Amino acid sequence: MNQTHKLMHLAFMAVTVILAGCERRPEHSSGSPSEFPTNVTSYQVKGVLKEIRAAGWKALIAHEDIPGYMEAMTMQLDVRDTNELRNLQPGDQIAFRMLVTDTDGWIDQVRKTGVSAPPSSTITPVTSLVEELEVGAPVPDCILTNQLGQDLRLSDFKGRALAFTFIFTRCPFPTFCPRMNNNLGSVQRRLMEATTRTNWHLISISFDPEFDTPARLAAYAQGYQYDPAHWSFATGKSEDIRKLGGAFGLAFWREGALFNHNVRTVVVDAAGRVQKIFADNEWKPDELAKEMQKAMEAKP
Repeated sequence: MNQTHKLMHLAFMAVTVILAGCERRPEHSSGSPSEFPTNVTSYQVKGVLKEIRAAGWKALIAHEDIPGYMEAMTMQLDVRDTNELRNLQPGDQIAFRMLVTDTDGWIDQVRKTGVSAPPSSTITPVTSLVEELEVGAPVPDCILTNQLGQDLRLSDFKGRALAFTFIFTRCPFPTFCPRMNNNLGSVQRRLMEATTRTNWHLISISFDPEFDTPARLAAYAQGYQYDPAHWSFATGKSEDIRKLGGAFGLAFWREGALFNHNVRTVVVDAAGRVQKIFADNEWKPDELAKEMQKAMEAKP
């Protein structure tokens, strides 16, 4: 891939893959009021529709501040009924209800309130040009610092199956960073129950090193009942994490005090090769657990 092609590719990625570029239909219940979980919290939100995705099951929306919950941000959000987005077009000003539980989130009651002029881009360009890796490629080394303040290198895990995902601790919406960590927690339990082998490890890598200090990561990790023998929460130099993530198609940039980002989860086999790249937030813990069991068997 030549330099010009890489620049065009990363610029396109930075504009279009905001907060998980998955195109699978979200797996929810029908969402009638009688089926809502009892712990649902709702917010009335305004914003601008940027794009309709996944045949009308997802919408990319630049929403305004949500007081007490989230700053203004551009997010990909699920609907449970494609009629919610019928007759809407990119550029429409909209109002909607955001519904959030501990583990899920979606929108409904979407209505058009006006039309906006196309906004000028405020996205920070991705400046690190990294060739994306394919399955079977050796994983580049990266130096991180874990929740205990200890240095951690990806190369330290050669001989073990490794899975890592990218997060930041202030990520508020349950279907993004919290879902990745909840899923890793489920994988941790499954592997402990399903195998006597110990050659496996999980890492949640924060791309917000200024805020996510080792002490904050340690406190955050406690909420996921992690076993430090098998699961690390880590961060490192921002440019190093950008290069590592970019090798798998990860893009992240600041929008206000927080980050916009897409989602990547990577499985590395015991020989240090890329085995699987999950490019969305729809994967299930059983899928990753099976990949990890396979990765443990790899030979150099």
